[in-house]
Amino acid sequence: MDLQPGQNFSISKHSPAPAAVDIALSWEPASTPLTIDANAFALTAAGKVRSDDDFIFYNQLTLAGGGIERASDGRQFTVRFAQLPAAIEKIAIALTIDQGRRRGQSFGQLSQVRAEISDAESKASLAVFPLATKMMAETALIIGELYLRNGEWKFRALGQGFVGGLGPLARQYGVDVDEDPDAAPAAQPVSTPPLAPPRPATPAAEPPSAPAKPIRLEKVTLEKKGSSISLEKKGQGFEELVINLNWNQGGGGKGFFGRLTSRKIDLDLGCLFKLRDGRAGAVQALGDSFGSLQQPPYVQLMGDDRSGASAAGEFMRINGRQWDQLDRIVIFALIYEGAPNWAETDAVVTIQTPGQPTLEIRIDSHRNDQRMCALAMLENQGGNIKVTKLVEYFLDHRFLDQAYGFGLRWVAGSKD
Repeated sequence: MDLQPGQNFSISKHSPAPAAVDIALSWEPASTPLTIDANAFALTAAGKVRSDDDFIFYNQLTLAGGGIERASDGRQFTVRFAQLPAAIEKIAIALTIDQGRRRGQSFGQLSQVRAEISDAESKASLAVFPLATKMMAETALIIGELYLRNGEWKFRALGQGFVGGLGPLARQYGVDVDEDPDAAPAAQPVSTPPLAPPRPATPAAEPPSAPAKPIRLEKVTLEKKGSSISLEKKGQGFEELVINLNWNQGGGGKGFFGRLTSRKIDLDLGCLFKLRDGRAGAVQALGDSFGSLQQPPYVQLMGDDRSGASAAGEFMRINGRQWDQLDRIVIFALIYEGAPNWAETDAVVTIQTPGQPTLEIRIDSHRNDQRMCALAMLENQGGNIKVTKLVEYFLDHRFLDQAYGFGLRWVAGSKD
């Protein structure tokens, strides 16, 4: 069923009624200079978030309790109705162009955006919303909304352009936004007004409780191979670093995750590490070397998604409080099963740590005769973290090791 703007349909009345739905977003042309992200807002009956935790975006991938999960590539949401908090009656789904205003970009540079709503379990398509965007000057677009009406979940197609980008869009829904990287620089005052005379002293008021920190919208994409950024140590140091690898597990289907076919790709996330005391090793699914957060190497791989069923991809965590014990880390991806076609994976890596901008690295160059790709180098430089984009390809672990000088001995391995 194709939807028109303003049209809705009942999810609950579909037979069988889905317990969860996927909302896959795509656009034409698929290859575009625009950096497009998907965002969701879990709203009450008043049309506002309860708190900033109800804003799902690239710095916050899930709703507490698991009711909403965003793929880190920015192209799919999974909504599980039974896990949504009772106060949530609406979920707005939107697309935004990262720093679109600063870069002079808009959705008018695309010919169409498309949302497909599917049963998350059977993958059966429920509805498709194709929207022509050729004349749109906006940098934010509210695609549609899931909403609860008389105990029944429905989806309404909107296609409403929104001026100003992600910051103003989030504020409309009640999110407390920190400095907006897309906002125009503030004008500098030409003169300073005279100081007001001092007021009489008043009794000291009890200090108010510290307000919650506003949401950070800052994101940095490392565009070129060899480009780098330094994450500076603050206060007691870093907290946990979360590294996510997401990719197109479907190969040939529509949307980022598409329809799963026989051409599934088992893409594994891993790393080589070296500690400051000289010890080195690997954290990866091969050989069940999943690592540890609380003891050396202070790096842990959080499971191995072989099926491609997880919309969130694979995760690795680094204990930032122990960063002083680490010398350097090379993050890599390995095509364990399936033909080595890196172009089809459309893989993206994000690195997140509290108080720092989200870092994004895309695999934008390809060598299909190699199974391994070194994605990024993390180096300890005076306690700071220097992150460098690599995207270099290797036949196997030995050649990657030789290129970066970890000095490990390798034997054949497999996953149980």
